[in-house]
Amino acid sequence: MAMPAPSEPLARAPRIWAVGGGKGGVGKSVVTSSLAAAMAGLGHRVAVIDADLGAANLHTLLGAARPRVTLSHFLTGEVQSLADVMLQTSVPNLWLVSGHQALLEMANPKQREKEQLSRQIQSLDVDDVLLDLGAGSAFNVLDLFLLAQRGLVVVTPEPTAIENAEHFLRAAVYRSLRFVARRPDVNAAIAQLRDQHHKRRVRSAQELIALVREIDPSAAKPLEERAKAFAPMLIVNQVQSVEHRRSGPELVASCRDRHGVSIELAASIDSDPSVRAAVEQRQPAVQAFPLCRFSRQIEGLARRLLHLNPELPREAAPSESDRLQAPPRPLRVLEPPAGRSTRRPPLPPLDLAEPGAYLRRCREVLGLTLSEMTERTRIRNLDHLESERFDRLPAELYLKSYVTTYARELGLSEFEALAASYLAKCRNRAPVR
Repeated sequence: MAMPAPSEPLARAPRIWAVGGGKGGVGKSVVTSSLAAAMAGLGHRVAVIDADLGAANLHTLLGAARPRVTLSHFLTGEVQSLADVMLQTSVPNLWLVSGHQALLEMANPKQREKEQLSRQIQSLDVDDVLLDLGAGSAFNVLDLFLLAQRGLVVVTPEPTAIENAEHFLRAAVYRSLRFVARRPDVNAAIAQLRDQHHKRRVRSAQELIALVREIDPSAAKPLEERAKAFAPMLIVNQVQSVEHRRSGPELVASCRDRHGVSIELAASIDSDPSVRAAVEQRQPAVQAFPLCRFSRQIEGLARRLLHLNPELPREAAPSESDRLQAPPRPLRVLEPPAGRSTRRPPLPPLDLAEPGAYLRRCREVLGLTLSEMTERTRIRNLDHLESERFDRLPAELYLKSYVTTYARELGLSEFEALAASYLAKCRNRAPVR
């Protein structure tokens, strides 16, 4: 069913929200569909577009029948208007543009097709449009992310997800500056910068703008304005502990300090078993279980984004005492591989002076290989972690999570002390010559 024409056209273009993230499996589509349903429940006319053309699944999450016309039909020209692709969902005020069964070539639309899609999105007769983007930092994903007035980045409190989200944000801000760099004066300043610093690696957008300013202050101004306008919001999903809750502010600080990217923590969404149950019922959680914690937090986020009420509902917001008294995440002791003894051997005495070597000794005592630990932790370069090759390791934000995760997987109760000792050694290391 196509969207009915309203009796009066809207006086303004819809607000566009793009939901992205560097890593798959963080619950991005679940958050998008639930947020769209929550906005619709608050009386807004909402369209949600499944722009993850490689793995579109919003129709399943919204309980929509397999659509006969999809975003692919619009991109190929078989359907002239994007409004004709919109399907009414079971949620009042919510329409879906499905990306189901997209052709392989549609996962990489041409520039002309992206420009046409942009124009059509801005002409839709709704209040808000949510774009559910694919994972990763491909140019097509970044371009759709930058189309929105506000970008939302979904991440889970895991080292790999946080690292990928930071890479995504860094790539997005550079892609944003690229549009401004087409101006002749800006392009000339950047070309001169390359000639003067051809061997120097520019580490952040902030540093790039500062170097351009030294060459031509007027050319730096549009870059500064563009960078300032880039202000995405962060959603930390599947939070299970106080420690998880800290990952959002830490990522905000890291993006600001390392890349000059200003992001805002929009919400931390708790892990809730009702979400899986809602997916199995092919309904948004806010519709299937409106009183569950996830639904209340999503509604609070929707209210904040729509400026209806900046505060979360009382039931959704944990008190400060609740957060401080929350029990730590239980240790997960490694299960021995089949054929190995189930009796856990005694581990070496704690050695905070050499935390990397201590982790290696514990792993060897437990009879585990580096490849096994890499598979369990999903952390690359564990050999560098054990040998304390700080020059080969990522930033401190990730090191803390990496050491903590590794120690937990080994069943070590001293994971916090090991992480603190490891970071102290990293900060006090001699500079690499």
